[in-house]
Amino acid sequence: MSSRQQADRDRVRRFEADVLVHLDDLYRVALRLTGKAAEAEDLTQDTCLRAFERLDQLRSPAAGRMWAFTILRSIFLRRIERQTRAAGAEVIESPLLEAGAVLQDTYEALRPIQQTPLSEVRDALDRLPLPYREPLVLAHVGGFSYKEIAEILAIPLGTVMSRLFRARRLLRGELREPARRTWSGR
Repeated sequence: MSSRQQADRDRVRRFEADVLVHLDDLYRVALRLTGKAAEAEDLTQDTCLRAFERLDQLRSPAAGRMWAFTILRSIFLRRIERQTRAAGAEVIESPLLEAGAVLQDTYEALRPIQQTPLSEVRDALDRLPLPYREPLVLAHVGGFSYKEIAEILAIPLGTVMSRLFRARRLLRGELREPARRTWSGR
């Protein structure tokens, strides 16, 4: 076996050990971000391809998980940017984000989230604006710490905490008031 073949095999083994072990988590996060299985599969595949192409940039095997999720996010954001430009769409702020938005208390508001059907929670999560959906998915689906989320999203730790707080509040509000499901851009 030539030294080139051995180097190629070592690279594949490193990729499998450092990146592919996170494939299921990458797909789950991609599915939550895109909301569609086919798009999530494409996003996961593109993430793996880019990670393999740039494997030399991964300095530490322990950082493989965060590195792969950072790549996934980068590809996802580029796709959104291209779609927005192609559609000529504008970003419209949600009325639920305005200060003073009041949520009415109903029986649904009192129902614990643990008793909410998973499909309703997934649908509500898919409707959250991206700046709030991303950290929520990374925290609760990806299992990342606040510090890791800050590194992946390239935002300050305080911003992560603030967005997670708001995301949880928006998600609860979305689950309380099914009639207000009017997120823009979805």
